[in-house]
Amino acid sequence: MTTMADQADHAAVTANSVTGQPSAPSATRTPDATATPHASSTSSASSTSCASTSTSTSGKPASGSVWRNRRLQTLNLGAFAALTGIAISDVVYPLLILGFTGKPILAGLFGAIQFTAMVLASLPAGAFVDRHDRRHILITSELTRAVLATVLAVTLAAGHIWLAEIYLVAAALGACQPFSGIRTLAVRGVVPAEKVTAALTTQQIFTGVAALMGPALGAVMFTASRSLPFTVIAAGMGVSATCAYLVRFDSRPRAAAAPAAAAATSAATSAADEASPAADTTSAPDDSGPLAGLRIIWQSAVMRSTMLFIMMINLIGVPLDLVIIVEARHQGVPTRYLGAIFAMLAAGGIIGAPLVPRVHALLRPGQVLAVFGLATAAVMGLLAVPFGGFWMAGCIFSVGLLMPAVQILVNVLILQQVPDHQRGRVLSGVMTITGLGMPLGAALGGTLLQLLSATTVLIGAAAVVGCTTLGALLQRDLRAAQWPTSDADDAHA
Repeated sequence: MTTMADQADHAAVTANSVTGQPSAPSATRTPDATATPHASSTSSASSTSCASTSTSTSGKPASGSVWRNRRLQTLNLGAFAALTGIAISDVVYPLLILGFTGKPILAGLFGAIQFTAMVLASLPAGAFVDRHDRRHILITSELTRAVLATVLAVTLAAGHIWLAEIYLVAAALGACQPFSGIRTLAVRGVVPAEKVTAALTTQQIFTGVAALMGPALGAVMFTASRSLPFTVIAAGMGVSATCAYLVRFDSRPRAAAAPAAAAATSAATSAADEASPAADTTSAPDDSGPLAGLRIIWQSAVMRSTMLFIMMINLIGVPLDLVIIVEARHQGVPTRYLGAIFAMLAAGGIIGAPLVPRVHALLRPGQVLAVFGLATAAVMGLLAVPFGGFWMAGCIFSVGLLMPAVQILVNVLILQQVPDHQRGRVLSGVMTITGLGMPLGAALGGTLLQLLSATTVLIGAAAVVGCTTLGALLQRDLRAAQWPTSDADDAHA
């Protein structure tokens, strides 16, 4: 199942994931990730004129419906193109390596290299983003990924490819991934503060469609020609870079006034705690250096509890794809249906995204996490019931319905609560923490399947997620946390 570590690129969920945009990322996601899951101090954006496909637009955030906001939809188009390319690459890179070597362990090594590079790059990337023009960084990162895919497409078309070259590409892609979160930060520069949650909801819809289409397109194109999917990936990254170029926003980090930051976030946590995440950050002794994002997160009880919860969800969620495949085979589900089963997670996300404002209006942040955790635990247990492929698809779809609410929660509850000049490092901290459980989860899942049946592993995973959720509910600060005022107003609108 898709995780939330890719806040930047996947829902994820990363979450996209869950980065995760929560994914972003992504994501992955990715988290090519990333980062995911904003009423911001950047709402007074630069007045520089913005180039658009049809007219020049003011650099100020536009009011009105987010669906009629051309700058936001241009950003969303770029995100969709990039995330579609990433979803395609998730399928074709392993297929490419398997085709050359026939060894699954070497195919898995690609992901391990990419993930390791992402984690190593996340913290310094956050500090870099907080000191330089974010728009230029995003354009450069997307063009780099486009060039890498183009090189592979050309070498494959010429019939000359080396495994070492593919692994070098994996490292470069992983290093670029943390910069994808800039697209999420850019949202604050193109919409008013009260429209940020609605804008993030539109991003979740684009993310879900990309996740739904990408894997199937990748498999079909790879069957037709090995170089074709890499050509499409390069084109997608090129479109993303072009959209970032067209949309001008206030992309230079600005230090926020401490009193304003504290006042804007006083409602984010309980009266018992008497300190919002932003208030925690303003009292930090040192907000410089690549580790500042981790310190900011750790000093806030709400941020810390949220991130540890999602890290544990990712630890369990990473190996579930393999576990579900093994369980599906045990239940006699044809292999050709597996892609459709996994696509139900993205389908659930597409339908669940428009429901986010209503969910956030009905439930407090801690309640959203609790509902998601308990529902995920229940679904993991139900997947072990041998009712066939349609049953498994329905279970996965139900988890997908809740993913956008959690991914946007991370964005609103954490990234929205820190000054603009710290957001890059905090986003990197989110990606790092949510991603820490992923390699351990991957190794643990494969090991457990060697010793236990998939049914037993699913039941055990359900128990662990349930206990993790109960542990999160014991955190008084998380239970009492409230939505930021502007987000709550937007949710009720």
